[in-house]
Amino acid sequence: MTEHEIPNCNMTEPPLPPEGMRPKSRAQLRSWIVKTVLMLALIAFSIVLMFSIGNYVTGGEHERVGFIQFLKLLDYRYFALLLAVLLLYLAVESAKYAYLLKVSTGKFRWRVSIKTMFLGKYYDGITPLSMGGQAFQIVYLHKKDVPGGVASAIPLIRYIVSSLVVTAISIVLLILTPQHVPGSIASKTMLVLAAVSLALNGSIPLIILLFTIFPKKMMRLVVGAVGLLAKMHIVKRKYHATKKCVNGLLEYSGAMKLFAKKFLQCLPLVLLCVIETLLNYAIPFFVVLAVGHDVKPTFELLMQILCLSTLTRYTALLIPTPGNTGAMEATGSLIFSTVTSIQPMLGWVVLVWRFFTYYLYILSGIGISIFEVIRDAVRQKRRAREETAPSQTPADIQPPEDAQPPEEPPETES
Repeated sequence: MTEHEIPNCNMTEPPLPPEGMRPKSRAQLRSWIVKTVLMLALIAFSIVLMFSIGNYVTGGEHERVGFIQFLKLLDYRYFALLLAVLLLYLAVESAKYAYLLKVSTGKFRWRVSIKTMFLGKYYDGITPLSMGGQAFQIVYLHKKDVPGGVASAIPLIRYIVSSLVVTAISIVLLILTPQHVPGSIASKTMLVLAAVSLALNGSIPLIILLFTIFPKKMMRLVVGAVGLLAKMHIVKRKYHATKKCVNGLLEYSGAMKLFAKKFLQCLPLVLLCVIETLLNYAIPFFVVLAVGHDVKPTFELLMQILCLSTLTRYTALLIPTPGNTGAMEATGSLIFSTVTSIQPMLGWVVLVWRFFTYYLYILSGIGISIFEVIRDAVRQKRRAREETAPSQTPADIQPPEDAQPPEEPPETES
């Protein structure tokens, strides 16, 4: 393959999406409404699915627990601990951006970091493969006067380092899974599917690393792969798809080079990623303690939940729905049913877990979008009233009835 077949990737790239969550026009508003309704319908279907699966896998042996009974059985001490762990998780996730801002600009800028984190969580949750948040984060950082190169590098570096750390920890947990999870799950389909999914998802940072080390060879490989997909009629616009893939790899490889240059400064980021990953995998453990009736916290239970979280995550990633909605609930219900002590409350365990790790960000994003639409409509009407209001001229201004006429100045003798 010759050099001229590789597209010129130094062209002006298409504009990035807007910063805010609100739609900008009537067409975008209609599209947003349709997507939001479909997203809420998918979430509702997932909730019904998780309770149905929970009842099915337990064979109907346990009486269904209603909402009122669920509130009575809830251990509020462990529920408060669950909220504390969730807040710590969000703080650590925000600290990644704050630390990268400190290294690159000299300031932590916590408010900007928290908003950047929530933007990423929301847009990752509504896009397949959870890779839609970086573009919106880059635009938001640009709007907050972060220098262009830094604004582009921060979300990408965070994604690359997080991917490497998550992959490494997940490999360890999958290796430990047969020791801590019953054989009915660990030795069969779920473990195999999770291993395949881990290999596929772990290849993404590996491809970025190879593209950084061998850019020309990897570029030719990308061109060949897209060409093959075009011949199979999977890709329709060959040049456009090739240019998009190469541009994306160039951005990520640039961030990887920046990370390599400041490796020692990025070591705290690696530590934050380790803490964030372990907290994320451990959230179901605290959900089980809060929701499960008379569940004793043990190290064995913690290891079992960590392994089950890994199985659930990577099995669900094989189904590229937005935020893995539906897939995560189904696999989570099947996998967590192996914990016999929580079977009567299985549906509630999965619901609380998914609410704090996914639904919360989606509902917050929808709420912010609705608020911004209403706020913009009110501001637009206010501006329209101010522009159309008749302006008073001096001739139209009438003096008050009790006003005294001005006194004439006394005449002076000449």
